[in-house]
Amino acid sequence: MPARPYTLFMLLKASARWLALEAEERHALADDAMAEIYNRFPSVRLRFFNAGAFHGRCSDVLVWHTTDLPEYRAAADTLRANPFLSEQHFDVLDVIPSVPDDWREYEWDGGQAWA
Repeated sequence: MPARPYTLFMLLKASARWLALEAEERHALADDAMAEIYNRFPSVRLRFFNAGAFHGRCSDVLVWHTTDLPEYRAAADTLRANPFLSEQHFDVLDVIPSVPDDWREYEWDGGQAWA
C-alpha cells in the first residue's frame, strides 16, 4: 500500500512586528525558514501563501505536504524555533490536517474505517 499523503494548513496572523519589516527582510526570513525545512526534512514540502486580502482572521497560510507525520511534526517544531515564527512575527491561529480524497476510502470500505 502506498504511503498516505497528508496536507496540513497552518493559518497565521502577521504581527505588527512582521509588517514593520522592510520587504527584503521579510523575504530573507521566509526564504531562510523554507530552506531550512526543505534541506532538513526530505518528505515534507512547504509553501507560503499570502491571504490577507481575502480573509479577515488569518493573513497567511503555510501549506504542508507529507507522507510522514512524525517528520512533519519535527519540521513544524523546527519552524516554530526558527526566527520566522519564534520572534513573534506571526501567531499560529490553527492547523488543519487533511487527507486528500479520504472520502473515497470511506465509501470503499462501507464506512468501517470510521466505526
